[in-house]
Parts: sequence; C-alpha cells; structure tokens
Amino acid sequence: MLNWLLDPSAYMPHGMCLLWQPGLVALHVASDAAIALAYFAIPITLAIFVRKRTDLERQHQALAALFAVFITACGLTHVASIIVLWVPLYGAEGVLKAITAVASVATAIVLPFLIPQLLRIPSPRALEAEIGSHRATLEELSAARSQLTDRVAQTESDLLDTNRRFEAALRGSPITVFEQDADLIYTWAYNPPLGVTLDDIIGRAERDVMTPATADAVRAVKLEAIAAGAPRRAEVPIEVAGRAGWFDLRIEPITLRDGRPGLIATSTDITAIKQQENHLRVVMRELNHRSKNLLTIVLSLMRQTARGFDLPSAFTVRMEERLGALANAHDVLANQKWRGADISAVLHGQLAHQLAAYPGRIHIEGPPFRLAPESAHYVGMALHELGSNAVKYGALSGADGQIWVHWRFSEGEPRHLELEWREDFERPLPPPNRLGFGSTILQTLTPRALGGVAELAFQDRGLVWSLRAPTNSAGEDRMTLGVSSD
Repeated sequence: MLNWLLDPSAYMPHGMCLLWQPGLVALHVASDAAIALAYFAIPITLAIFVRKRTDLERQHQALAALFAVFITACGLTHVASIIVLWVPLYGAEGVLKAITAVASVATAIVLPFLIPQLLRIPSPRALEAEIGSHRATLEELSAARSQLTDRVAQTESDLLDTNRRFEAALRGSPITVFEQDADLIYTWAYNPPLGVTLDDIIGRAERDVMTPATADAVRAVKLEAIAAGAPRRAEVPIEVAGRAGWFDLRIEPITLRDGRPGLIATSTDITAIKQQENHLRVVMRELNHRSKNLLTIVLSLMRQTARGFDLPSAFTVRMEERLGALANAHDVLANQKWRGADISAVLHGQLAHQLAAYPGRIHIEGPPFRLAPESAHYVGMALHELGSNAVKYGALSGADGQIWVHWRFSEGEPRHLELEWREDFERPLPPPNRLGFGSTILQTLTPRALGGVAELAFQDRGLVWSLRAPTNSAGEDRMTLGVSSD
C-alpha cells in the first residue's frame, strides 16, 4: 500500500506530458502555487475571525471549521499538482483529492441546511437602518432621561422647600406630628412635646412613654380610627416623663410605605387653653353669683321703696315675678356658659311652676336651636308673662284649658323662626279692659330685641301670641336669634 502511495518508479512525472517546456511548466507551477497560498490564507483568516467573534453560535463555528477543512484540502491538491510535475506520486495525489472530495461533498450537503440561518443574518443596509433606529431611540431615551432628571431635581427642590416650610411652621409650635404602624409603634415623629426626644419615641409604643391609664385611653382612640378607616379626634390628658398636659389628637388612617396599615396624627398641646377655660369657668361662676346677688339687692330695694311709698302689694308681687323671670333666664345662660340658650330650656325654666301644677295641659314642640344671650332674656320675659296670665285669666284658670307652644322655621331665605303660643279655653275669653306692661313686653320689647314682629290676639277660644324673627344661621340644629355676645 505504501509502495502504491509513495513509489514513483512505476510512473513518469507529469512534466514529461508537458515536454518539459519551461514556459508551460512555470505556468502550472506558478498557478498552482498561487492557488495553494490563497487557499491556505483563507482558513487562517477564518480562524482569526472565529477566535475574535466569541458571540458566534455553535453551528456558525462548525460551518467555519468545515469550510476551512475544505479550503485547506483544495490547497493541498494544488501543492500535490506541483510535486507530481517532477515526482510522480499519483497515489498520494489521489488520496488528497479523495479527502478534498469528501470535504467538498460534506460542505455541499450541510450548506443548504444552514441557508435559513444565514438568511436571518441582516444585511449591512438592514443593520445600518436598525442601528439608526436604535440611535434615534437612544436619543429619545436620553432626552426623556434628561427631562426626568430635571423633574426629579425640581421635585426634590420642591420637597425640600415644603419640608423647610413644614419645619418652620411647626418649630416652636405646640403641634406634634407622628406616624404609627398597626401595632401602634411610633415609626416617625416631629416636634415631640413635653421635653420628649425622638429617641424616647421612635420604635416604642404608648406604654413605653406614657402612664398606663393615659396609654390605654390614647390607644383606644387610635385603634378605633384604624378599624373604622375614618378620622377620629379626641381631647385627652397625657402625662409623659412626669409632666402632664392636655392634647387635642387628630388621627388619620393611612397606608405606610411598606404597605402596612397605620396612622398619621397631630397632637396639639391645649394645656394653656384648658387652664384658660377653667379660669373662665371660675370667673363665670363668680359673675353669675354676683349677678344673682345684684338681682337680690334690686328686689330688696324695690320692696323697701314700695313700703316707703305705700304702693299696692300686687305691684311688689308682680315685680318679684318679673325679676324672677330674669333670674331664670340668667340661670339657663349660665348653665350653657353664656354661649346662648336653648329655647326649650328657656321654656321649661319659665314655665316650671305651670308644668308641675298643670301636668298634661301644656304641649311644647319644636326643633332645637339656640337664642343669643340678649334674646334669651326677652323671650324668657315674654313666656313668663304668657304663663302668668294663663294661670290668672287664661287657659290654666279653668279646669279643661290647654296650651300649645310650638315653633318652626319658615321656607326660603332668609330663614325665620315662627313661634306661637295658643290657648284653648272652654269659654270665650274677652279682651282685657286695658293693656299693661305685659302687653308691651309681648308686642314691642321682645319682637324689637329679636328684630322681628309679634301679634297678640284674643280669639273666641283663647289668647294667641305669635312671633316671627329672622335667624342668623341656616342650620336648624343651632339657631341663634339677635346679636350674640360671643
């Protein structure tokens, strides 16, 4: 076998076929040498390319290796063609051609299967267009990023300004702002009260910084707000680190940054306000006491003066009753801290004797509202006159008379209070022969004080007194007539 491949003695060199013509031999040698060098350079270039392109897929690398084998084999066949010009190793040349044939056939078979993958490789023009599109997208993203950066910077600046204003507003104020989670652990606080530091609060619960009684009261309000999902407000006494004070709590349920439920709240130190209120209560009690003492002095002076001028005893009794009516209205105002007087309380205060003496015969009905302090005195005097006259001459002077006192609000704007006193008597009640000071109170003084009008009528079944006066508020639960001193 080796003799067949490597023994040249049996054949003549290929140059003899060319008659050893120098020009023809040189042409074959030069052509085969150039082809062989080119074929050997191509695999080297492919190897360098594959080595540097580390991102190539495995099938692309295999194709490059197969093509390199094919090209190298082709180059070797041309080298063999040069050799056999002088050395007739036709067996070895044939083997090289056979190897080249196998590589060529394998390449030809594999290449059609790789064509779809090769077709998916974009062309330079497509790559250029895609690169251009990516560059445009990159420029848009860069512009958007720049805008976003500017907005973030502006937002941070706005937040810093807001935070500075927030701190300036709260610094030195009696207001504390804080956050707590669902377990009522303090997670954040600003401007803590009563000499407490942030280290005393953050990460702790109420019982860690307050007395047990205070902590339980505050905790109940906060848990109620979280459970209801609605704001809550409470005024509570709080003792911290041996210092006590009153605080107005405003609690708002929120979702914390980590998604857990929690609350944000403000705590306003109202200790000074509470102390002022206590002082005012003392002053009001003293004022009420002195006012009643003054009425007692006036009553004593009136009695002494009546004796000196030999006035009728009826005058003294009537004056005492009217001064008592003023005192009753005064008591109602004092009980309601002089912020006004509920008309129902004024009615029951002035008609207390009649309601007790004639049960079931006086009917009172109307919505709640308040009278201004000045108005309460005049309305009280009018009701006293009506009640006193009903006992002496009207519906309560007989056995079956009835009295209806009712009030309502008119439709439209401005709203008016319409108050009516109506008596139902079993016999006709003739008008009085003369009108005294009581009629002046009912028809002139009271309506004038309330800025309204009044009418006094003596009908077949009894007396009717009606009052119509404007209100200062549109709500029906807290009406105020006249000019309040608040």
